[in-house]
Amino acid sequence: MWNRSAQCESVEVVARRAQQLLHEITGIPLDQITDDATFDTTLVMESVQLVELQVALEEEFQTELDPLYMIELNRFGDIVEYIYRRARGEEVP
Repeated sequence: MWNRSAQCESVEVVARRAQQLLHEITGIPLDQITDDATFDTTLVMESVQLVELQVALEEEFQTELDPLYMIELNRFGDIVEYIYRRARGEEVP
């Protein structure tokens, strides 16, 4: 696990780690996990994988995430921004 200051260093750092976790849990090729990839097209996964991803992200970034909000956001780039803001302690859903 990264220390909190390193993990929140930039959106790009969060994106790379979230991309790696998503790949490890789902097997989706890294080159398909782009900012524009969405849960309803490219990032399709089983519900249990979504729960695994949420838990892994929460542990990695030491923050609580709303899985329904992540699904509503849909787009990987927007989800990364959400994780980044939550990990920095910002008030977002």
